[in-house]
Amino acid sequence: DYLEGFEVDELTRTVILYIESIKNCRRFFNSARRIGSKKPVILLKGGQSQVGKKAAASHTGAMMSDTRVFNAVCRQTGIIKVEQPMELLDLAAAFSSLPLPKGPRVAIMTLGGGWGVVTADLCHAHNLQVPELNPAVVEVLDKLLPPYWSRANPVDLVGEQDPDLPVKSLEALIAWEGCDAVINLGILGRRIFLQKLAQAALKSDPNVDQAYLNQIQKILNEFEQNYIRHITVLMEKYHKPVIGVHLLTDGQDKTLYRVPGSKYKGVFYKTPERAVYALSKMVAYRNYLDRQND
Repeated sequence: DYLEGFEVDELTRTVILYIESIKNCRRFFNSARRIGSKKPVILLKGGQSQVGKKAAASHTGAMMSDTRVFNAVCRQTGIIKVEQPMELLDLAAAFSSLPLPKGPRVAIMTLGGGWGVVTADLCHAHNLQVPELNPAVVEVLDKLLPPYWSRANPVDLVGEQDPDLPVKSLEALIAWEGCDAVINLGILGRRIFLQKLAQAALKSDPNVDQAYLNQIQKILNEFEQNYIRHITVLMEKYHKPVIGVHLLTDGQDKTLYRVPGSKYKGVFYKTPERAVYALSKMVAYRNYLDRQND
């Protein structure tokens, strides 16, 4: 009933389901396949283990179908099935806020090299590609980065603090025809790092110019707001998703950042694992849509 209601609701762009049982399997299959070609359906199924099945039956009175059969139904209908509640929320954020990638090729931009390597490994594990940079992109980045940068994907910003650097580097990557999505690591959250650094400086030297530290803090706060706005502009221009990972987080940080006037939002996760997982599911859904159109 809900699926068929969401199908015709113009305000619903992404469907999220938590289910434990299906009583009319044929109706569910047909509805899911129909709506899955129009809107992403993200689903968490409870009661997949024997213990879970028993618990579900105790409060719904419903018997659970074979998990392997249900997984096959998801593959055939385009349902994006997740295994954990947080994954449900992460994918809801990504699908509702970002353009779909056209393919599996990922450009990675990172404030530090090790983080980029870890993210590249995660991409490989989730069937995403991390292609080599072409000479044209290297030429653009050569003009922005120090001479000792790696000239490779992931692009390591080598800890540079120039606020224009991540903005211009991101645009060079998203404009590159060799990538379908960009993951950026550690660009947001530097204001928190600075806060901790300033607190430590004041403790060790009470004569530190606090006005100067406050001014730097203000500049970083403004940079983060402008950076998020710039991401949404680039996504509208190039129709590619940009997913971020926070360097550090505090009570002010979110997963979604709304930008007035933009149909897209800034999306930032706390870990590379969550960012790569969300992107991999978006790519899988794109593959499903492409197969339906063949």
